[in-house]
Amino acid sequence: MFRLNRKNGVSYYTISSFEDTGLVRHGFSTREGGVSKGDYGTMNFRFHCPDTKENVLENFRIMAETLDMDYKNIVLSKQVHEDVIHTVTEADRGNGITRDNAFTSVDALITDKRNIPIVTLYADCVPVFFLDKRLHVIALAHSGWRGTVKRIAMKTAEKMKNDYNSRPEDILAAIGPSIQECHFEVSDEVAEIFIKEFGADTAVRYGAKYHVNMQRAIKKQLSEAGIPAENIDDSGICTYCNSDFLFSHRKTNGKRGNMGAFMELI
Repeated sequence: MFRLNRKNGVSYYTISSFEDTGLVRHGFSTREGGVSKGDYGTMNFRFHCPDTKENVLENFRIMAETLDMDYKNIVLSKQVHEDVIHTVTEADRGNGITRDNAFTSVDALITDKRNIPIVTLYADCVPVFFLDKRLHVIALAHSGWRGTVKRIAMKTAEKMKNDYNSRPEDILAAIGPSIQECHFEVSDEVAEIFIKEFGADTAVRYGAKYHVNMQRAIKKQLSEAGIPAENIDDSGICTYCNSDFLFSHRKTNGKRGNMGAFMELI
């Protein structure tokens, strides 16, 4: 279950199953609580847009403080819709925040190090959270439609298994706010890819157009990785439907900020 929290003017979601373990600090941001203005108002984590770098960094600082994380230790991804998974170490502290982003292609982050906040960014694409509650390993995967087709969620779970000896039954997974089937209209070509890769129930006709259900495709990947259905939480929250509260690239034709998925081991 995703639970909406409000603290010092900042609104963010947490995942009940993750909270119950007592192993992590985490949150998924909304548009509320930052210092950005206009199309990027107010909690924007998107660099390289008309918002200022100073505003974006201050938003990171505010969100980190809200979640009781050390802003200076954040490790930021470098998302290019590929399937590269980076193992975060002590040397990565501050990447993209207190120093330039050293990554060239990183759409998922994984670590077993404590007190290093890992962060991935969103504005319709699907955030996937992972927590091995036995071995204390966390991961975040950014799964847009290309990343979903590349099975980045499944590959992240497999990396937890291969690199850390995680057992699927010990992994909790959660699918965060993202564009849902109701508004994710795609070309016939993209729909055919999803049907071929994940089955007919992941691309549904709405009149003359196909709509894709990325969340269903991701759940199938997680199941293929052996994660039990009862360990998988789906927020069911549509960014397009709630674009006054959540950033949506498609709803705003790209005039938007980014939300952030934040998580660290305690």
